Amino acid sequence: MASKDRISVAAIVVSQVAPPFMFSGVAVALPSMGVELDAGATTLGLVATVFLAGSLAFLLPLGRLADATDKRTIYKVALLLFAIVTAAIGWMSWIPGILALRFIQGVIAAAIGATGPALVADIVPPERRGRAYGALLGAVYAGLTLGPVCAGLLIRVASWRAVFFIGAGLLLLAFSLVALTLPSRWRRSTRSAQLPSAALIVVAVSCLVAGSATLRLGSLGIALLSAGVVLSIVFVLIQRRLEDPLLDVRALARHRIMRDALLVQLLVYMSAYCLVFMLSIYLQVSLGHSAEKSGLLLALASLLMAASAPVAGALSDRVSPRVIASLGVGSVLACTLMATQLGPQTSLAYVAVLVVLQGLGYGLFASPNMTIIMNSATAQTVGMASALSAKSRALGMILGMLVTVVLISWKLGDAPVEQHPAEFIEVVVVGFEVLALVGAVALLISVSTGRARSGEAQPG
Repeated sequence: MASKDRISVAAIVVSQVAPPFMFSGVAVALPSMGVELDAGATTLGLVATVFLAGSLAFLLPLGRLADATDKRTIYKVALLLFAIVTAAIGWMSWIPGILALRFIQGVIAAAIGATGPALVADIVPPERRGRAYGALLGAVYAGLTLGPVCAGLLIRVASWRAVFFIGAGLLLLAFSLVALTLPSRWRRSTRSAQLPSAALIVVAVSCLVAGSATLRLGSLGIALLSAGVVLSIVFVLIQRRLEDPLLDVRALARHRIMRDALLVQLLVYMSAYCLVFMLSIYLQVSLGHSAEKSGLLLALASLLMAASAPVAGALSDRVSPRVIASLGVGSVLACTLMATQLGPQTSLAYVAVLVVLQGLGYGLFASPNMTIIMNSATAQTVGMASALSAKSRALGMILGMLVTVVLISWKLGDAPVEQHPAEFIEVVVVGFEVLALVGAVALLISVSTGRARSGEAQPG
């Protein structure tokens, strides 16, 4: 690989720190934002939800656009717009305006997610992509780890607005690095934009996200979730009939390597949300530890992900990436199995081992599985493959959120968790029993795909 290509990849890797830094840092800033702007818990929840809706809904349309035009231009413009919108949120004092800007942020994040890994695939040859994706995901995990720590410090010495202003500065720096190293190659698209299909998937995914977030409200959440499922099925049926679909579901169904890698990723990431959410409450409510101590312990997982992802990526260039990914799935499965034994007297050391298995599991899994997905795509479809990869991760976390919400609603209803620590432990145990079963299925698929991998040709 030429030296200029190495510099380009390095710039892309460094630029990947800023978006997750903003995503995780905002979570810490929400309470302070609520106090200053007099926003309730439901409104603050929307600050996170609308970002997720915008990001997940627009991944496929933007992946299609990136493949048809120029991934470099889209990536650079997205970083610049992300910086501008982030700074604008820092100046905003009107909650509806903040929500609108957060939705726009989500759409821009979708453009970054659909183009970043695809750019690496364009530059790095297949036999070296493991190391590159390991570094890329290591940067993402580093951003997720640093976000809460830096946000907490900024809020202490300044205010929640400083989180957005500093984040905007980091994004501008990332844009400058990429703009200097990646010249644009814009070309006019010769493919249909498939706007009806794009609109349908945007509405379907928005309903899924909104329904998941409002499921506790009863009929409204159920109606939105049902509409999202029905519209998603309609989308798939329409794509099967089109000659030039937005998403070629028939080709995806035939291509076992990519299909199974995406499915395993979705199943594995179902545990990601539950592990963070339920362990955080469990440590504070059931075991009585402080929020600071609980946060530091859970941050250990992100640190291990950031440290192990580059190592796993480099190893996947030397041995089968599916072997490394399967080890990661096994570690996540062991973590969820251990979590089924949590109780009111569980030691902090036991929880720490569980968190270590979580961090190592996702660190070992993420970059080899990304390598499998991107190496199984053609040069004309790497943008869509990148978008599908991001979409499967997000859908997995949404499904995990649904498992959590359903169990809490079933066991606790609207009662505060703090008043029912014993019942919450039952929720934790049942939830992780479900996720352990899901993890076992993911491991079986991962191992069986690995056996078939050598005999299956990649699409050309």
